[in-house]
Amino acid sequence: MPSNYYSTEGLIVKKMPFGEADFLVRVLTRDFGKIDILAKGARKSASKLNSHLDILNRVRLNFVKPASTRSSLGGNGDRIPTLTDAEIISRHDDWFSDSQSLSVAGRVLQVLDLIILHQSKDEELFLTAVDFFSKPDPSEENAVKFLRLVFAHEGHGGELPPEQFQNIIKLWPRLR
Repeated sequence: MPSNYYSTEGLIVKKMPFGEADFLVRVLTRDFGKIDILAKGARKSASKLNSHLDILNRVRLNFVKPASTRSSLGGNGDRIPTLTDAEIISRHDDWFSDSQSLSVAGRVLQVLDLIILHQSKDEELFLTAVDFFSKPDPSEENAVKFLRLVFAHEGHGGELPPEQFQNIIKLWPRLR
């Protein structure tokens, strides 16, 4: 079966164990929006990919996806793209320096994961997220300001999306 090769830049949002030796990596990308990519063998100690796939890394990704009759990436019945290479562009390790920074980063990533639809290409949103994480300010005020900007950008006028209100409030009560 023929395959299509893709290259893009992304921000690692989530990394989940998948099978015995793989990771399923959720990435907010410049060209494809939020996508899941399978990193085969990345959990093995000898894997060259594992260190590149840390949460909040800004990376250059190369992946392959079996060609299908559909023109878009993903969709029902399509196979998960498989990572072939990753290269770190920048690391945002300052967010892991203390428990407050880590807590704020984790909650922001969870909210982004909840409200951004899969495969919704939005370069401006990608760059806004990269900019936010590039300048670590773990204050809740800064995070709330950023999330309100994201909500406004997503068409919610700076308000919480009603269908996800309860899930988001559980993560961040100050957004009310």
